[in-house]
This record gives sequence, structure tokens and C-alpha cells, in this order.
Amino acid sequence: MGVEKRRSRRLELNVKVKVRKIDTYEYLIPIKDEFEVDVVNVSKDGIAFKSTEKMLLNTFYNVDVVLWTKERFEAVIEIIRMESTDTDYTLYGCRFVGISSADQFKIDVYQIVKDMEM
Repeated sequence: MGVEKRRSRRLELNVKVKVRKIDTYEYLIPIKDEFEVDVVNVSKDGIAFKSTEKMLLNTFYNVDVVLWTKERFEAVIEIIRMESTDTDYTLYGCRFVGISSADQFKIDVYQIVKDMEM
């Protein structure tokens, strides 16, 4: 088993998140203004999701995340990792570059509640 390099523990989350582009990268790759992605996991530092949309490394997007408690938060993400899958989906690893400390706290509380359920 490899060494964990993440600063924060990832929490599996089975939700859809709305993603909105910030910059126009149409000249590099066409992308919709707004679309949904399938979240794989989230932590207070970042989020991973699968999408059929093609995004570029080091590009920025607004995300609207709804937690199981129906609480929602918005954040800005940067695509920092991409991994092709055997399907039409690409797995994207993103870091939060614009998230409030209160919203990071919501993620921490969600993690504690999920741990207590186990």
C-alpha cells in the first residue's frame, strides 16, 4: 500500500455537482457554460469527480455542492489532475482555491457524522 500524500482525508460522496466555467477556453477546447458531474470524493482541500466534459489542467471553475444535510456551498476549483477511465468519463482531481473556512468546517462535520455511522 502506498504512502498517503493528501493533507486531508477524502470522504466518498455520491452526489452530482453543478460546474460553471469561469474563463473562456473555447479556443482550446469547447465546453458548456454549466454542466453536472458525478462526485467521487471530497475533502476540505479538494474534490474529485467524473465527467464526460473535457476540461484542461490548471483551469478554474465554480462549483455548487449540496451535502446530504441539504446544506450547500459554492467554491472555486482548479483542475490539478486528470485520469482517463475505460469509459467515456475522465476522472478529475481538483483543489479548492476559493472556499470559505465555514464551508470547510461543513465538510469536516460531515466527515465526523459519517465516521460515527460506521
